[in-house]
Amino acid sequence: MAHRTISALVALALLAGGIVAAPAAEPESPSFVPPPGKQSAAEREALFSALAAAKSDFEARAVEDRLWKFWLTPPDEESRKLLEASRRANLEFNYNLSILNLKELTEHAPDYSEGWNQLATVFFLAGAYDASLKAIERTLALEPKHYGALAGKGLIYLWMLGDEAKGQKALKEALAINPWLKERNLIKPEPGQKI
Repeated sequence: MAHRTISALVALALLAGGIVAAPAAEPESPSFVPPPGKQSAAEREALFSALAAAKSDFEARAVEDRLWKFWLTPPDEESRKLLEASRRANLEFNYNLSILNLKELTEHAPDYSEGWNQLATVFFLAGAYDASLKAIERTLALEPKHYGALAGKGLIYLWMLGDEAKGQKALKEALAINPWLKERNLIKPEPGQKI
């Protein structure tokens, strides 16, 4: 069981868009940007269109990096400070402090989907899988196309909670958004279906 738990932690940590992962090149310290509007909604849709149209894994990873930068850009300076404080606490494996910072962030900016996704990540790292799943659901309510949160949800169900059906369902939902999903090899095809 310990080997399976360690394997699950390693796999989740390597997710490109999962609850644990950061982008390949994490933005240094995103600064304040105006609240989402028509321009950011158009940018978001353009990124998802580019991801769906990607012709190679390399091209998809470049789009994923841009999506992560988009998601990780905080809505204001206070959110940026709390996100950075959480990141520093994570580097010291101080998950309690990280959770406190992220709870403050989600109270301060309840509509910032990545605040909830990062909270899901730290709950996972702390072994609080039910709390992680609740934070993932909040992430998905705010950003239904967050394939990383869906992939993380799938892996929690598959590896940590042993629920194959829920895990497969979440991974398939993530794959429908991102055809280049790194975890696609974990999806069991239906009879006669090719992944």
